[in-house]
Amino acid sequence: MVKMSVGRVFLTILKLFLLLVATAMIKFQVPELRYDFGPKEPVHVESAEELTIERFPNSTFASVRGKADFTKAASFTRHGVCFTYFLLEGYGARLVVRTAEPVTQEWSEIDFHVGRLRPYRRMPFSRSVRAGFRRHFNLGIPEDALFLARDDVPRPSGWSIVATAFAIILWLVLAYFFFVHGLIFGDRWKLGKPSASLDGASAHHAQPEPTRDQPGNDRSGAD
Repeated sequence: MVKMSVGRVFLTILKLFLLLVATAMIKFQVPELRYDFGPKEPVHVESAEELTIERFPNSTFASVRGKADFTKAASFTRHGVCFTYFLLEGYGARLVVRTAEPVTQEWSEIDFHVGRLRPYRRMPFSRSVRAGFRRHFNLGIPEDALFLARDDVPRPSGWSIVATAFAIILWLVLAYFFFVHGLIFGDRWKLGKPSASLDGASAHHAQPEPTRDQPGNDRSGAD
C-alpha cells in the first residue's frame, strides 16, 4: 500500500513537471511571435527621458537616437557568436546595446540604433553581462534598465511558428492523457466492472433447485 502511494505521488509529480515544461515552452515562444508579427515601423526614442520601463514593458521595435560609447564596451562569446555590449551617450547604464557585428571606427558616426527594445531583465545572459560590467568597469546596471538588440527586426520565423505549435500540441496531448483520458475511460471501467462481477457472482451462486425426479429427492421411492 505504501509502495503504491509513493508510486502514485511520483507519477503525479512527473506529470506536473512535464506540463510545466510544455507551459514554459509556450510562455517563451508567445512573446517571440507577438514581436515577430508586431508593427514593422519602429517607435522613435529621441532622449533618455523618453526611455522608461513603464513605456516599454514588452519587446518593442524601436529606433533610439544616440552616439555609441565604446569606452565601456564588453564582448562575450555565446554559442560560438561574439556579442559586443556597449552604452549610448546620454543614457548611461539605463540602456545596454548589443550587436553581433564587428565594431569599427565608422560606428562613431551612427546616430540611430534600430532593433528590439525590451527590459534588461529579459535579456539573455543578463546576469553574466551585468557581472562583466561591474567587474571590468565598476558599473552597475540598474534594475529598471532596458536592452536594445540591434538589427533584431520583427520578422516571422518558421522555426518560432513550428516550435509554438509543437509546444501547444504537446501541452494539449499531455493534459488529455494525464487527466481527461483517465476521467472518461476510468469512469466507464468502474461502471462496467461491478456489473461483470455481479453477473459472475450470480452465475456462481445460482444452483439448480432439486426436483422430484433427481435421485435422493424422491422420498416416495425410498419408502
